[in-house]
Amino acid sequence: MNTKVKFYFLVIILLIHCLPAVGQINGNFRENQAKAFAASSADECQSSLKFCKEVLKVVPNHPLINYLTARLNAILGNEKIALEQLNKATELGYTTKLPFNKTHHLNDTAFITLREKEGFKQIMKALEKAEKPIHKSQIAFSIKDKKLGTEGITYDPVEKMFYLGSHYKHKIIKVDHFGNSIDFTEEGQDGLKLVLGIHVDPIRRTLWACSFSEEKKEIFKYDLSSGRLIKKYSFPPNEVRHGFNDLVIHPNGDIYISGGGAIYVIPHLSDKLEWFFKNELIVSPNGITLSEDGQVIYSADYLLGINKIDIRTKSVMFLSENQGHSTFGIDGLYFFNNSLYAVQIGLNQISRFSLNKDATSLKDCEVFERYTPELIEPTTGVIVDDYFYYVTDDGGQGEHPRGIFVMKVAI
Repeated sequence: MNTKVKFYFLVIILLIHCLPAVGQINGNFRENQAKAFAASSADECQSSLKFCKEVLKVVPNHPLINYLTARLNAILGNEKIALEQLNKATELGYTTKLPFNKTHHLNDTAFITLREKEGFKQIMKALEKAEKPIHKSQIAFSIKDKKLGTEGITYDPVEKMFYLGSHYKHKIIKVDHFGNSIDFTEEGQDGLKLVLGIHVDPIRRTLWACSFSEEKKEIFKYDLSSGRLIKKYSFPPNEVRHGFNDLVIHPNGDIYISGGGAIYVIPHLSDKLEWFFKNELIVSPNGITLSEDGQVIYSADYLLGINKIDIRTKSVMFLSENQGHSTFGIDGLYFFNNSLYAVQIGLNQISRFSLNKDATSLKDCEVFERYTPELIEPTTGVIVDDYFYYVTDDGGQGEHPRGIFVMKVAI
């Protein structure tokens, strides 16, 4: 067995070693999550606890799963474990302030018997502390059209212009630093649908965009100067068509795309959409970014956390987290100066995770924004000069819609 074969054999063994820990996660996470929230009988609780234990083997700091572990143990009468897990979930960011939490400490009947315990009262104090707003950002500019429904944002450092994609109007707009905007594409131009991740390639003067509809999931490549469509990329008719979520541009011009339980690539040499990476460790890929040397992909799995993928070997590992911090619920993810900037819509916060020297774990986390009136459904961002810009958008809903604001925070 030559050296190269030995190396790849070891990689395969390492991957196989990782798989049992996630065998019960992939493909049915949300179903098992729903069962854990609904569990009431001893058998149901025990079954859901098996799922929770599998997740916690991979991601010990998981606010949602720590919370579910607490409620299941509370129902089973394991008060000590229930209080420990509920306290941990609170410290990690599972609070009553999260936009998607219908069940929490204050309305969950699973904790009725614990509410007079001293341990539960201490958790209520920790909850009050965890729910205090953090405000370090400022408004960079707003968009007049409140009905765009934006998610993706990118920046062209040559013309010093932002580009934002629209959910509702199926177009891309071009915006200056004061919020003045013009259409880069017209509504539905070239078959463009709901726009997700977008990215400017300032060197090759192109703009790339992920487009989604039930019928078509495509990647669009535009000429940045003229707005002319250069090419669209999609899967062959007989292949399963997964959605595309976000993308990033390698220094050599290769495009890496997240979505559908996998990472895809459009190599600059072949200019064809291909599979790059699919593994049991990837459940819900979302934000994607590259190390400065272009050797590593950092992919945000919304449900599980951040994984690190070596582009050459395709080996994958989860980045371990320090106590008290969680990488749950990340939409946008961006690498800069040995740190990962994250838009954590699942925790309603904007964060910076510092990496250790060999980039195998996260040293610490600084929260820039959390639970403020400005932080309405944040999605993605972009690093420009000394600031991290990110989008907040209430979709133009409600009696007094706030619309779209682009926030910025000094980095």
